[in-house]
Amino acid sequence: MILIVSFADNAHVAKVIAHLRSPFEVIDLADFPARLGIRAYAGPASDSLFIDLPGGRALALDEVRSVWYRRQRAFELDPALTDETARMFAWSETQEAVQGLWYAMDAFWMNHPLADEHALRKVTQHRVATRLGLSIPDTLITNCPEAAAEFVARHKDGGVVRKAFRNIAEAPRETRKVGQEELAHLDAVRFAPVIFQQYIPPALDLRVTAVAGEMFATAFRSEARFEVDYRGGIGSAEVSAYSLPEEVESRLRALMKHFGLAYGAIDLRVTPEGEHVFLEVNPAGEYLFASERSGQPIPEAIAAALERGGGDW
Repeated sequence: MILIVSFADNAHVAKVIAHLRSPFEVIDLADFPARLGIRAYAGPASDSLFIDLPGGRALALDEVRSVWYRRQRAFELDPALTDETARMFAWSETQEAVQGLWYAMDAFWMNHPLADEHALRKVTQHRVATRLGLSIPDTLITNCPEAAAEFVARHKDGGVVRKAFRNIAEAPRETRKVGQEELAHLDAVRFAPVIFQQYIPPALDLRVTAVAGEMFATAFRSEARFEVDYRGGIGSAEVSAYSLPEEVESRLRALMKHFGLAYGAIDLRVTPEGEHVFLEVNPAGEYLFASERSGQPIPEAIAAALERGGGDW
């Protein structure tokens, strides 16, 4: 049995499901606790884990050999809970129970929630990547306006970009080059930390999709107006499969192994001089925009890893 923690209308999930031969179940965390139940038995009489599904079906988690922890939506509490304190308590208890369920399972994970949590942190990513020998831009993460001003001044010739740690729907922030407008508001850094990075001019942008021992690199050659962030120009970019230098691939494999990731979407930038610069790894990053344009069999690779229950970096 294969368990997919996501939601049924996710296009990335649908592409993988088309290649699965084994029984599978897709569950949406938004269905906890209102529409899905859990039963975790422990003690002399029983030691078993179940998720109770709609229609009276029960999923025995001890029979699950692979879990694809793809994308999660927030728990939806019963609307009958109107007291705010009661809702907060119900959410907290649900979080504790569901997380405990995952940690108690003995299965192959793509990726285990603890590995995702570790790898998502940009401060950690940058330090680990550097120590593994990957080239990264000169970087500062700070909420100190004076440190930010000094960093921007130090890189005034080539420029600096500023990034958010995570884009949230309520407050989207695009990656932008620091200009006069940003400099005028640099004091606002004191309200929350910001990622500042040395601007790296692109010859190519790479999305490397790492899947349980396989790496699929896709190159994007974008129009000049998308030189800061290639994602806005994906539709008009020249796209092709790409062969990573052996040394770069080896170091990316070491990065995946360090974080315990079976899956990762890695962004690199290739400079006009041919240097491969690491930008970030997203443990649950999208792959369809790369696989559909480059023709690489990424959905098949994900399905195969789930079928065999593992992969080795």
